[in-house]
Amino acid sequence: MKQISFILFFSLLLALFGCAGREAAGADNIEERFARGQALFEREKWARAAEDFNWVVLNNPAGSLATEAQYYYAECIYQQKRYVEAQIEFERLLRRWAGTEHLIEARYRIVQCLVLQSPRYYHDQNTTLEAIDELQTFIDDFPDSPQRDEAEKLIGELRLKMAHKYYESGRLYLKWRQLPPARLYFDKVLSQYYDTPYADEARVGIVVSYLLQKDIEGARAYLEENSDRFADNELQHEAQRYIDMAQQGKFDLSFYIRLYR
Repeated sequence: MKQISFILFFSLLLALFGCAGREAAGADNIEERFARGQALFEREKWARAAEDFNWVVLNNPAGSLATEAQYYYAECIYQQKRYVEAQIEFERLLRRWAGTEHLIEARYRIVQCLVLQSPRYYHDQNTTLEAIDELQTFIDDFPDSPQRDEAEKLIGELRLKMAHKYYESGRLYLKWRQLPPARLYFDKVLSQYYDTPYADEARVGIVVSYLLQKDIEGARAYLEENSDRFADNELQHEAQRYIDMAQQGKFDLSFYIRLYR
């Protein structure tokens, strides 16, 4: 009986030492993989570095290096221009490790991912609108951040894209002689993106919409009412020229299409 007890005790002791040894080896392995990932990261070996950082997160999610590993993993994905995945990984960082010291950097990377997913103006612009909202939220949350100036510049660029989108939609409806929706899109430019160069273009478009309705007096009244709002005098003169041509019977849709082909 004593012999059996001794064997059981000795086996338990070996098991405990074995577990401790494996834990120590595991900890060393975690640190080694993280260090290797950092070395690869500094050499801009993004794909290989990502493998090491992801391994650290998966194998030791509660460890002291998990937060850093997740941040660098997301950054590696971003540097590979995989912006949809990078956004997901930065969002995962903020969900699981809300106290990360990389809070501002991660929040801004999420915004940058949205900006870089924003398509050309003639595509659907839901991502662009989301990016504008997130940029403004970032500025509101971190007004003194070093990224503020760039964020404001990006908002301006995205708003210009939206103005371009609405203006071109208005022009397209003009070509189809769908005048109410054309005017609706021009009005969107003026109400939402009044501080962009497309605002004056939209005013000219509204003048043209009146002329295509054979409403010369409506076009003249609109131009007079908005003459002080033009930032570009040449575009204001262009609108007046169209009115003068319409009075002489020389302005029609085919002329407008040739002009803006």
